[in-house]
Amino acid sequence: MIATQYNKAELAKILEQLPDEIIAEVIDFGKYLASKYPPKSGSQIDEGALLLQQNALSRIWDDPEEDVYEL
Repeated sequence: MIATQYNKAELAKILEQLPDEIIAEVIDFGKYLASKYPPKSGSQIDEGALLLQQNALSRIWDDPEEDVYEL
């Protein structure tokens, strides 16, 4: 569902009626949803593969004296 101006206005009305401690819960839940459903980007990067590469190359990056050919 696309967030329309109507939906955002409706959410704002609901938030105005809630006590502060409940608003804090709503914010936490919103952060959870944002992490679970990140915005779609045009990037085709595989985050898992990137982390594996970083872990494999960290030995070289962490030690400037490390010879690439000794790996």
